[in-house]
Amino acid sequence: MLVDAEQLNTYCTSTWSALPGNDDLLPRLPEADTREVARWEREQRIVQRQTLRVLISLRGNTDQAAQLRDVTITVVRRDPLPEGVRPDGRTAGCGNGEEPPEAAGVNLDLLAVGRPVSLSTLRGKPGQRVVAKEALDWGKPVSLPHSLNSGEIYSLFLLGRTESYDVRWKATLTWWDGKKTKSVDLDNAGRPFHVMADPDEAP
Repeated sequence: MLVDAEQLNTYCTSTWSALPGNDDLLPRLPEADTREVARWEREQRIVQRQTLRVLISLRGNTDQAAQLRDVTITVVRRDPLPEGVRPDGRTAGCGNGEEPPEAAGVNLDLLAVGRPVSLSTLRGKPGQRVVAKEALDWGKPVSLPHSLNSGEIYSLFLLGRTESYDVRWKATLTWWDGKKTKSVDLDNAGRPFHVMADPDEAP
């Protein structure tokens, strides 16, 4: 199975905060292209605000059907929200596009650091309801296991949300290829996904 994870960085899909000393970037965000935004994030000048969205795509590439069996989320690091963070002061959205097959949201604040937690374990937990409802705007709830024949494509949105902290996290996919179980970690080009709470709403 071929697997790809793409962090959504467009002005329509993401909201941002400027880290201290980078307030000049806030008015530039509406006209910035995704390469500029990715560079500013890589340079730790901006960070996604409250909810970070990742598009995961899988493609079957063997003669036998592969089966996606689990998606786990691991909080790599959780820190207090730093002082001096400035939000861009808007909500995401530029109209409705084509809806992906499925989506799942995770309240990262409730996960123990360093401990992988399965989406199936989180489903229905009271503290996950807000982000689960948010995920419904991006697709139907994730239903696993999911089988793919050769050439078939399956995609899902994964939303990681924090309401109180500065959080770095990753996802892990586990699947059966017809012979053995395999897994792969997904992150942002070698770095954990990074999201901060909205400084105007964080306790």
